[in-house]
Amino acid sequence: MVSVEGAPRRPAWRIAVAGVAAFYLLGVFLDAAGVSWPGRLLPLPLRFFVQVAELFPHAAQDAVEWRAEAFHCGSGRFEELDVRPFFPIRPDDKESRFYRAMFFHHRQRPVLVALEGYLVREQNRLHPDDPIGGVILLSLLVPIPPPGTAAERYQRRPLGAYPPSVTRHYWYGSTPAAARRRCEEAR
Repeated sequence: MVSVEGAPRRPAWRIAVAGVAAFYLLGVFLDAAGVSWPGRLLPLPLRFFVQVAELFPHAAQDAVEWRAEAFHCGSGRFEELDVRPFFPIRPDDKESRFYRAMFFHHRQRPVLVALEGYLVREQNRLHPDDPIGGVILLSLLVPIPPPGTAAERYQRRPLGAYPPSVTRHYWYGSTPAAARRRCEEAR
């Protein structure tokens, strides 16, 4: 279409599309800037498309490693227990059955009690000369390096190799009475 002056006219649909695009980009910008009211004005299906600037707002800052310490009857001390022999499916990575059990059930006491019994029984069966009386089940929160930093591949390290900046969270521990009782039974 050509206007009287010779300059091309813009069809109305182009102006409407440009207006919708400008509104969309403004919504994405405001959502990324932390202004929440534009998103609340939109219905949920449309709000989804405006929130693309913040894909992972609650991304993990730490990698979780699940570990166990055992109360050794002979020394009377807690030392790290290598649980890999007791969970042979994928024992050397974070998909081991121990990791899965702790990840899904670390807040469920009946599961942790059963896991304690299993670890004590199997350790004492495999190493009758060094029995254990109880366990402590814990997690390590290992900081994830910032984006762009070279990250090393997962490798299981001893508990003592972690710096003090790594947070430890103790989820379950055998009672002292139960540990002493098991040690007496093992003798």
